[in-house]
Amino acid sequence: MITLINPNVKVEVVKTLEIVSPPLGLGYLASVLRERGFKVRIIDDLVEKLSIQELIRKIKDSIIVGITSTTPTFKSALEYAKKIKKTLPNVFIILGGVHVTFQPEKTLENDFVDAVCIGEGEKTILDVAERIESEKNLKNIRGVYYKEEGRIRKNPLREFIENLDSIPFPAFDLMPLENYTLLGKKLEVFPMITSRGCPFACRYCSSSLFMGHRFRARSVKNVVDEIEWLVDEFYARHIAFGDDTFTLNKRRVEEICKEIRKRGIEVTWSCSSRIDTINNDLLKMMKSAGCTAIYYGVESSSKRIIDYYKKRISIEKAVEVVKFTKKLKITTICSFIIGAPIETKNEMEETLKLAIKLDPDYAQFSILTPYPGTEIYEEAKEKGLLLTENYDEYTAGNPVLRTQISKEELAKFLRRCYIRFYLRPKFMIREIKKRNFGVIMKVIKKVIKS
Repeated sequence: MITLINPNVKVEVVKTLEIVSPPLGLGYLASVLRERGFKVRIIDDLVEKLSIQELIRKIKDSIIVGITSTTPTFKSALEYAKKIKKTLPNVFIILGGVHVTFQPEKTLENDFVDAVCIGEGEKTILDVAERIESEKNLKNIRGVYYKEEGRIRKNPLREFIENLDSIPFPAFDLMPLENYTLLGKKLEVFPMITSRGCPFACRYCSSSLFMGHRFRARSVKNVVDEIEWLVDEFYARHIAFGDDTFTLNKRRVEEICKEIRKRGIEVTWSCSSRIDTINNDLLKMMKSAGCTAIYYGVESSSKRIIDYYKKRISIEKAVEVVKFTKKLKITTICSFIIGAPIETKNEMEETLKLAIKLDPDYAQFSILTPYPGTEIYEEAKEKGLLLTENYDEYTAGNPVLRTQISKEELAKFLRRCYIRFYLRPKFMIREIKKRNFGVIMKVIKKVIKS
């Protein structure tokens, strides 16, 4: 038996918005293992919240335990590995995910971790499972660092998966679907990825480094087949596309929209887009095929800060795109980042003013966080700008970089951004008209208290 674990940890977005979504990455790993004939289970402890005794009882028949982690969940993942290894010393423990991909050797310094999967894991986990099952070592398996006789062995990196259609649909049936929520309500929203890789090189983004800078896309048929499968098998009413930039290939998006309409699939969907990869005609087509929400990364009102991030967008274009998206009654969510090391208090104030001027339906404000592997992290290490390397603090809601204003001031300004945006009469009246007032007030109260 192979057990895949998503560790429990206090994630800010879960605590504040009661958003808990199925772990898509583990779903893919489980599906490829099961297709090859391995017995697999998924434990999403973020929602199952098992005691260590319950967890051990549940996994005691495991030969391999895989634990995923992001930067803020890394410490928690190590705790799971440590406790499991102490009780089940013969279990092979492998860690994967964005964080360990960029710090594999540091991860393997812990004697309770046997191996680290670097990058995409679908092909790698199959090779590891076959070797461990046959009691062979991991020599020459691409994409793995492992320990042998107390020494760290570094295998070559694995090439990216070219044919994404070859990956079976995620094993949602192995997850505790009844435990997932959105704003406290039963899950009817399912995550989905239609492409991997991003050609842009924003300095704060670890996702494009993890999946590569070359855009790799699933076929239109494969994408819409999965949408149909989610609707038919799991009664999905909304699909949340998690691609870094869903609209990168406009022609492909148009074809997906046409195929959804052709099949008459009754489902709504949302996606992320860059403001420079979308136009009015594409927005109209997306709307006609069920698109109800788009997430745009605007980040700052300052060209100087945009250039510092290597974001390469214009505020004028952002104003135009957000205005037209709202005109089509597509829910618009914009993200803004504060706290760059070179950023002034005045530039942060101007970014808050821009958020209010753009008036998207919802806004996300976050503090610049230097995730390992990114240019921002490397610069911060080199210049001594890191306030802490306690990765529990790397939530995008805590100041972890030395900036031109104090840590306390920055945290206070983040709170002010949320209060100024969400307690505006214009926003509240709009939500009352949409009958969302009760839910939004619940969110606002939690944000104010945080």
